[in-house]
Amino acid sequence: MFSLTLIQPNLRIPEIPATPPLKSSTLSPITDSRPKRDEQRNRRLSGFRLFSKKRSTFDMGFSDTFGLETPSENLGYDSSLVDYALLAEWLQSSNGMRLIKRIHAMALKCFDDQVIYFGNNLISACVRLGDLVYARKVFDSMPERNTVTWTAMIDGYLKYGLEDEAFSLFEDYVKHGIRYTNGRMFVCLLNLCSRRPEFELGRQVHGSMVKVRVENLIVESSLVYFYAQCGELTSALRAFDMMEEKDVISWTAVISACSRKGHGKKAIVMFIGMLDHGFLPNEFTVCSILKACSEEKALRFGRQVHSLVVKKMIKKDVFVGTSLMDMYAKCGEISDCRKVFDGMSNRNTVTWTSIIAAHAREGFGEDAISLFRVMKRRHLIANNLTVVSILRACGSVGALLLGKELHAQIIKNSIEKNVYIGSTLVWLYCKCGESRDAFNVLQQLPSRDVVSWTAMISGCSSLGHEAEALDFLKEMIQDGVEPNPFTYSSALKACANSEALLIGRSIHSIAEKNHALSNVFVGSALIHMYAKCGFVSEAFRVFDSMPEKNLVSWKAMIMGYARNGFCREALKLMYRMEAEGFEVDDYIFATILSTCGDIELDEAETSATCYLETS
Repeated sequence: MFSLTLIQPNLRIPEIPATPPLKSSTLSPITDSRPKRDEQRNRRLSGFRLFSKKRSTFDMGFSDTFGLETPSENLGYDSSLVDYALLAEWLQSSNGMRLIKRIHAMALKCFDDQVIYFGNNLISACVRLGDLVYARKVFDSMPERNTVTWTAMIDGYLKYGLEDEAFSLFEDYVKHGIRYTNGRMFVCLLNLCSRRPEFELGRQVHGSMVKVRVENLIVESSLVYFYAQCGELTSALRAFDMMEEKDVISWTAVISACSRKGHGKKAIVMFIGMLDHGFLPNEFTVCSILKACSEEKALRFGRQVHSLVVKKMIKKDVFVGTSLMDMYAKCGEISDCRKVFDGMSNRNTVTWTSIIAAHAREGFGEDAISLFRVMKRRHLIANNLTVVSILRACGSVGALLLGKELHAQIIKNSIEKNVYIGSTLVWLYCKCGESRDAFNVLQQLPSRDVVSWTAMISGCSSLGHEAEALDFLKEMIQDGVEPNPFTYSSALKACANSEALLIGRSIHSIAEKNHALSNVFVGSALIHMYAKCGFVSEAFRVFDSMPEKNLVSWKAMIMGYARNGFCREALKLMYRMEAEGFEVDDYIFATILSTCGDIELDEAETSATCYLETS
């Protein structure tokens, strides 16, 4: 078992002498340059047993260390035919650790000294077959190591997700003062820095690359990927633009970075540029661009990408299918989402979760529940996101019994302390009117975040328990959790319903200090609270100071005027609302007619006049 100890990256890349630029577009594998022997000699290895009277000092103790068995009887094998080049070829074609250990035993038996390139190939063969323990033993036993040796071992750790071990080994590499770093080592280091992530160390690696003038497609693509993974979109795009030659991997890295950072339009532009340059996207590119389409609601472009998949220009796998479903669902096209789902030959848990979440999000709770039951009949294991989605579906249709059954399964599987599942359970019970059960779930959460607190405050406010909602807000602030705009809106709704003006003013002050008043929903809730408490001038002051207004804020102010008897002001504001391009719905008309039916404006008071008087 390796020790995965976190190490602080206070390292400096040693000075590297300048070398001629590397122009190759691929990295050389660890092989010998001499020509291969004939296939007949390679097949001799399948059953060989070797005897030799030579017992070098290098061999002493190695059989015990590696657990190798060297047979003692002589079967007439001519050891003069064996050299390190042949053994290296055998290592590269081996498909089992037993065979690799026998090759290692032959090398220890036949030769006094171990050649570095044989050890490098031995490490690479062990890594390829997944035996990192044996690979590390070989690495530690080598009397001499070069950059290829270190690279092979670090790459092995990265391949199997052991980033801490890889970083620890790289620290040893720096301490040993090896002065030459090849292209493959740069790739390993950049991948390591992007996974941990170690941004500053990655920048040092980039500096070393510039110093030795590495101009290699794979290394440069790794640099783009590193900056993209660290969220440095500007640096990623700059590194991408400086590449003289680009490939699908580099294009995919920048498209994925743009999509992940919320620059969906930029990702779409880059994708079009990729096609214009003659590159056909792979499945990873498609998943990234579909995510951008879903965020930008670019349904038409998403359909065009879908056509590439239908025409089989892009490999269609379960990830592409799931991304297509998610794109259609977030664009509101549930029927198309379901068509993609039904047409998929292979579906995994993520696929089922996506279709269930899409139906729950769009208000089709019963369909989501039906799909969940089919999923369970097919013995697929639900993940945490599946549980959250089906709980939301239960809450949307009031399926309290099924929700309680799911809660029991959650407790059985010991995932009730997950903050996302716990918050959704709180929301479910509040939605179904079970505030006591919601409170019990909230109390059992080991850590309560703003989502779980907001779910409880909103639920109590919706159920008419305004005092409890405001008490929970007070407890939340005392716990050091900062409210978000949804928390403020729910608490202000409770203040409005209970006409708790003083508490509402306090919330107004807290929201102003936390720069939450610019949020249109918080502003609308404040207007409603002040108007409900009879302070119409305060409500209009908030309305007039809002940087952005939506239909809800206009409606709240007009209703506040009308219900407090300011009918003329309500009519004028309604005309102003129309003048600014908002549609006056039937609810506003009905309210004004019922409360201000006896008020008539003079013919001269047109909508333009009213707009000028109220602005």
